[in-house]
Amino acid sequence: MQVSHVRTYFDPDAIEFCNVGERLDCVSVALSRASVLLNVPVAFWGIVGFTLLLFALRRRPPLVLPLALAAALATTALLIVEIVVIRSLCLFCEAVHLITLWLLYLAWRQRDLPATFTYLRSPRALARDLAAPALVLACAAVFTPRYWMISTWKGGSQYPSGVTEDGFRWIGAAEPTVVVHEFVDYACPHCALATSRMYMVLGRHPDELRIVRHMWPRMRCLPVTAKRCEYARAALCAGDVGKFWEMESWLFDHIPGAPRWSPEDAAADLGLDAEALAACMDDPATFERAEFESKYARKLKLDGTPGYTLDGEKRSPAQVHAALRERLGPLW
Repeated sequence: MQVSHVRTYFDPDAIEFCNVGERLDCVSVALSRASVLLNVPVAFWGIVGFTLLLFALRRRPPLVLPLALAAALATTALLIVEIVVIRSLCLFCEAVHLITLWLLYLAWRQRDLPATFTYLRSPRALARDLAAPALVLACAAVFTPRYWMISTWKGGSQYPSGVTEDGFRWIGAAEPTVVVHEFVDYACPHCALATSRMYMVLGRHPDELRIVRHMWPRMRCLPVTAKRCEYARAALCAGDVGKFWEMESWLFDHIPGAPRWSPEDAAADLGLDAEALAACMDDPATFERAEFESKYARKLKLDGTPGYTLDGEKRSPAQVHAALRERLGPLW
């Protein structure tokens, strides 16, 4: 699981075998906030936990039942998060969940409750046995590179930007040799990662590459409820006051995997007038602009988000990277 978590961020195509549709998608789980706890990947917590459990099986039998119970509860909590918040399941995670339930069953059958309670009432014994794994987790939290932190421009972009003749935002080279059109949904964790990787390419080739942003909310942006295309509308309104790329960065940092959001928080973080932002987002004209973005993407009949076109042709993320590597050289 830890290897898969790392490869998701550096080579997402490598774990496509774990994706079986929208509801069984390891990438969505790996990209969610739930995949990291206290600055340590959840998979690494599992490695430490199972190592401690093996130690207990050999040297501390009274500790086995509490550890098995903790592992079963932790994986059950992760399952609930996957179902309720992420709305996708991970094959690896569910395999581990079944293993922890099986271990709990075995530990309960071999239980020695008096010995377990005696052990748990001994702070010295607990400190002795839990100090090493706690130290390992603390070191991991401090020294592990934050590879899961998506690279964005929280303080604004250092590259030229503008608007195309069709009204779409672009960033990158003023006189590009390669123009990539990228279609994203700000609630899509795959889009957050794909955009981050494209920014990395731009950082390597700022005088050659231009990225044209297309927002694809995956719904009709009609003013029937305030929730319709709200992320796209927030980006459009921020763009009206020169903060489009900052808002995009904020949305990708806060929206994927989050159960709710607050435009007021975005306004506060970006130094925007919250009332003006709300008024702009509620303006029927803003709904029309968001609908224009959505309709434009739908007409192209892209396979999903993130979507790409290059030289007027639809491309998958892997195809875009291959084409850019051929034309520009090393990407990052």
